[in-house]
Amino acid sequence: MPPGAQIAATPALSSLGRRSWATFLWGDSRPVLNRVLYAMVSANDSSPFWLDIRGPAHAATEPGPVELGWIARDRLFLTAEPSEARPQSAADLLTISSVIRADEPPQVLAQFTDFLRLPPIAQEIMSRVARTETCHAMAIANSDRVRRDYPTTVEGVRRVIDVFLAAPILPFFSATSPPGLGRWAFDFVFEVRAKDLQSWKEGVLVPEKAPAESEFAVGRGIPLTSIPEMVPAFRPS
Repeated sequence: MPPGAQIAATPALSSLGRRSWATFLWGDSRPVLNRVLYAMVSANDSSPFWLDIRGPAHAATEPGPVELGWIARDRLFLTAEPSEARPQSAADLLTISSVIRADEPPQVLAQFTDFLRLPPIAQEIMSRVARTETCHAMAIANSDRVRRDYPTTVEGVRRVIDVFLAAPILPFFSATSPPGLGRWAFDFVFEVRAKDLQSWKEGVLVPEKAPAESEFAVGRGIPLTSIPEMVPAFRPS
């Protein structure tokens, strides 16, 4: 290292929730992704919500945060089938008009419509967050299993994100490769480069997108072992 050079400080995962930011995480290894996802949400919320999109055909190949009991029972939501996490059809405007005042601005109507399009399981989580009167972090694990059912454009994905942020929820989505272009709707986008759970110590977290005012530098890979909040998520099961 050249004389006088400084080693860049490792960004804190807790800084991901510093503002109303949404995070997208992707990579090849689902077991590793779930551990990294857990590290991120738990670093930003001591009692995060966890929505796991799965079904009988998606048994975990290796124990993750759900199987290890790391998620509080009243914060854990599992789908019986991925279809339970698919969006609903657009609500009938006549039905909406019965619960929205006629003088409400178009933005309010649009937000309410976007909320009604979310699957009931997501609406249930949002209602619980509303009752706590506190912003919570929420993991949406294995979102690739319903990727084809949601918008693929940046604008379309952002509308979904904004419903979570308005809840208020800090959403952390994870999906296996390959990622879609819609990921650029998120404030943070990370690639997790790790072969498998056994070799996680060789893994690297690569920021693909990050707000300029955040602690993360785009393109600068961060060894997973150098992130203090990450290590507990990979403790032996």
